[in-house]
Amino acid sequence: MFQMLAFKNGACLKDNIKVVSINKDGDRGLKVAASNGEIFWGKKCVVTVGGWMRNLVKTVCGIELPIQPLETNVCYWRIKDGHEVEYAIGNDFPTFASYGHPYIYGTPSLEYPGLIKVAVHGGYQCNPDKRPWGPGLVPDSLKQWVEQRFKGKVDSSKPVITQLCVYSMTPDEDFVIDFLGGEFGKDVVIGGGFSGHGFKMSPAIGRILADLALIGEAKGVELKQFRIARFEENPRGNIKEYEDQVELLKSTL
Repeated sequence: MFQMLAFKNGACLKDNIKVVSINKDGDRGLKVAASNGEIFWGKKCVVTVGGWMRNLVKTVCGIELPIQPLETNVCYWRIKDGHEVEYAIGNDFPTFASYGHPYIYGTPSLEYPGLIKVAVHGGYQCNPDKRPWGPGLVPDSLKQWVEQRFKGKVDSSKPVITQLCVYSMTPDEDFVIDFLGGEFGKDVVIGGGFSGHGFKMSPAIGRILADLALIGEAKGVELKQFRIARFEENPRGNIKEYEDQVELLKSTL
C-alpha cells in the first residue's frame, strides 16, 4: 500500500539493491553508492534500512547504533467453520495485546479470509544477511494460548501460514529518529530501531522524516526521546518504568 502511494506520487522504486556507502561530495551533494555499481545523487538522504541500520551507519560514519535485528514469526490460524464472522474486521473484534510471558498480540481476520493473526511479540537474534529461512518456530505456549483464549473456535494445532520478518530492536525499545550529524549535518536523516512497531506508525513517521529532510525540523513533534545521543548518555537508552515488552526467544535448533 505505502509503496503504491509513493509510486503514484513520483517515487522511483528499486528492489534488491544494497547500499554500500553514503558520502558528501562538496557542492555536488550526497553520493549514494550501491553494490551493483549504481550511483545516486541528492541534496538530502533519508535512511530507513531496518535490520541493516547498525551495519550501514557504522560503515558510513563510524557510529555504532545499538540496534539488534530479531527474526520473528507471524502466524495465521484457521478459524473453525461457523465462527469466521466473529473474528472478521468490522465486527467489533479488536486488535489486542496480551501482556505476559510470552507477550502475544493479534488482529482481526483481514489479510487472509478465514484466518486470524496471532503471534508472539518477540524473536531470535539474527544476522539479516544470513537468516535461516524456513517455516519458523511456533512455541507450544502460543498454541496453548490460542486454544485457551479462543475456546476451541480456532484450530490451535498449528498455524496455516507463517511469515518470517525482522524487528530492529533498540535497548529501550524506542525509535531512532535523528540527523546523522558530523560531516553530514542535517543532510542525512535516519529512522530505525522501531522495535516491532514500525509499520503501524509509518504514516506519522514518514511525515516526520520528510519534514526533517525538507525543512530541518518536525514542527509540533517532540523528538528528544528518539535522539542518537541518548545512547552516549546511557547505553540502555531511555530509562523505563516497566519491563521490556519484546521477548528475546531462545532457539532450540
